[in-house]
Amino acid sequence: MSSKTQKEFKDAASKLSNKAARDLAAKYGIDASSGFFWDWDAPRTREGFYQYRGGTQCAVNRAVAFAPYADLLWMETKSPILAQAKEFADGVHAVYPNQWLAYNLSPSFNWDAAKLSEQQMKDYVWDLGKLGFVWQFITLGGLHSTAYITDLFAKGFAKEGMKAYVSLVQRREREIGCDVLTHQKWSGADFIDNLLKTVTGGVSSTAAMGKGVTETQFSK
Repeated sequence: MSSKTQKEFKDAASKLSNKAARDLAAKYGIDASSGFFWDWDAPRTREGFYQYRGGTQCAVNRAVAFAPYADLLWMETKSPILAQAKEFADGVHAVYPNQWLAYNLSPSFNWDAAKLSEQQMKDYVWDLGKLGFVWQFITLGGLHSTAYITDLFAKGFAKEGMKAYVSLVQRREREIGCDVLTHQKWSGADFIDNLLKTVTGGVSSTAAMGKGVTETQFSK
């Protein structure tokens, strides 16, 4: 079989089931039923799952199969490798040019160990966007950011009391213009007040957002 014919077969067989690939091989004059042995149970784990190491091309084939039924397609990766993302995007878009893609900017990755320069790390999300990854998300980003400030504040509070809260949280909220500095509306105070007024006919002596509300302290 010539190298050209081998490539033709590999390209076609990569998208076929084992049986269909064997049937295709027969058309090329190869008796796959007698020349190759395949044990369907050999790759199974103790729990009965099949082990499969298909690589990026396997993910492309799977994504292409699901594309007609999905708004977004996502391939999970073990590290941030732009070349791999491009391979996936190019493979999908070769069949479905307008297909939207998703990418997990995972905190599970050690981004400092990913061999990205500072500029590459900065540009990563925009480079992905150019490839068609329209939904980029950081799984557990909120968990990590909340854990970080909670740990920092807790250690500071143990040593400096409320001074730690003021310096680490409240002043920083004011400096960056964080709307949660005045947290009443974010905690649902307005919503509860409106419920009370609905019940009491429009007036409530216990409204959280009435005259003298603590929120006005931050307008000075």
